[in-house]
Amino acid sequence: MTITAAFDFLLSEERERVIYGVLKRLHVTPMHPQYQDLLQEGRIIFTEAYQAYKKLHPTAENERDLMLFAYQRIRWRLLDILRKEQQHLSNCLSMESILSADESGLELSFEAADPATLDLEDETLNCELYEHLLAKCTANEAKYLRQSFVFMRSMTEIAKMYGVSRQTIYNWRAGIQRKARYLLAEELSAA
Repeated sequence: MTITAAFDFLLSEERERVIYGVLKRLHVTPMHPQYQDLLQEGRIIFTEAYQAYKKLHPTAENERDLMLFAYQRIRWRLLDILRKEQQHLSNCLSMESILSADESGLELSFEAADPATLDLEDETLNCELYEHLLAKCTANEAKYLRQSFVFMRSMTEIAKMYGVSRQTIYNWRAGIQRKARYLLAEELSAA
């Protein structure tokens, strides 16, 4: 099966309705800023699903099963795209000021994306702990702390980013945990 055959199948007999159905189910209307991009992604995903279905069932002529297969594949992939975009936007909005101040060496400014949900006391304690830990960290531990605290990346993502093993990342985290325990013990004894 070629991509051309898959596109020809999609564009004939109003089969493109399956993509519109997925977008409607995901509450993505034509007014959504990414509507056209998601529609195009849906078309590409449909062709991939068509090819995958034909490889699994080369002699199958049941169009209904193919359309159900394509619907599920399109829905899952578009949902993944929307989730990643939402997570990215959330990280950018809430942590933009931290990164710019932290990278430039200026004083950190922690601002919440939604100030109404901010618990000032807890947030202040978290920011102070972050600043104290960052000051005591090695260069590698600081990399881990920034990526996990600021960007909320997983161990695997951080390991890939820096080209090291996950065990190395666990070691960086363990060093930070020891320093955090020490800082907390100092604060308790001072209080």
